Amino acid sequence: QYHHYLSHVEIFTFQPDKPSKDLAELLMFLAQVAHCYPEHMASFPQQLKELLSYHHTVLDPDLRMTFCKALILLRNKNLINPTSLLELFFQLLRCHDKLLRKTLYTHIVTDIKNVNAKHKNNKVNTALQNFMYTMLRDSNPTAAKISLDVMIELYRRNIWNDAKTVNVITTACFSKVTKVLVASLKFFLGKDEDEKQDSESESEVGVVTKYSLLSTLKRKHFTHEKREMSFTLVSMQKQKKKSKPEVFNFSAIHLIHDPQDFAEKLLKQLENCKERFEVKMMLMDLISRLVGIHELFLFNFYPFVQRFLQPHQREVTKILLFAAQASHQLVPPEIIQSVLMTIANNFVTDKNSGEVMTVG
Repeated sequence: QYHHYLSHVEIFTFQPDKPSKDLAELLMFLAQVAHCYPEHMASFPQQLKELLSYHHTVLDPDLRMTFCKALILLRNKNLINPTSLLELFFQLLRCHDKLLRKTLYTHIVTDIKNVNAKHKNNKVNTALQNFMYTMLRDSNPTAAKISLDVMIELYRRNIWNDAKTVNVITTACFSKVTKVLVASLKFFLGKDEDEKQDSESESEVGVVTKYSLLSTLKRKHFTHEKREMSFTLVSMQKQKKKSKPEVFNFSAIHLIHDPQDFAEKLLKQLENCKERFEVKMMLMDLISRLVGIHELFLFNFYPFVQRFLQPHQREVTKILLFAAQASHQLVPPEIIQSVLMTIANNFVTDKNSGEVMTVG
């Protein structure tokens, strides 16, 4: 079978863009039995990697997926070094194949998790983190975004929760690709985690409410009072959810090596930012948190924020919050006074309504 496979490979190298069902079947068969013939199949994993590396751009999508599945199978049997395989898989993220990218993403996260299951494998981690640093700068935005997603997921799972990972992610905050920029900002602001928890709790509440209402509706003696009670319960659950205090996870912000330099670069980016307003808000939020948590000196940030402190400004309450977040005991009083005067002059005046004055 192995010789049969080799002859198929020779044919394949002449026409790598053509689908080959026979080759696909042979690949999966050999991957299944490779561990039984370690001497004869010693070069098989390496050959697979090389074929995939050279021809992945022109390969038939189904055959390319089979190559990847065979390699994953070999990796699960511990017949391939994780570092080289994962580096190849990261390169394959450039392919215009959504299903393949999803499969690779799942495998990458799972494999790194398994590698670090018993104890932290620093050798593999360091090699991959260094490689990730280059991937975040990749010209292909999809590959860069998925690489970032992998790092964030591994951080969240407490697998790569070290300073090196965080500082590699900081580089993504200066990406020219909006998706990468937003994902990295959300990571530091802890927004993705909050959204996930919210959606989970919403779905739980929704399911409970739906079934409780349906069961009540099905009853024969469904009175007006019971209906009122069920809807009151629903509204109470919603109100309870709203009243929950917002929880922030600042652990990643604490691991940044040079927060002063990072904040200065972010401010420079913010000043020249041409992204939509929501992205600017996220940048302001992150800068203000950095300044507040690390007690940084970023005096140019306050005049920048002051420009937005107008009653008619969109999301002005959040901008006021950013100004407050960026205030700490080491900031010179004259700078804080300038911010306070702006708020007083723009909000707390007779010409404004009561609501505006209250906000100020």
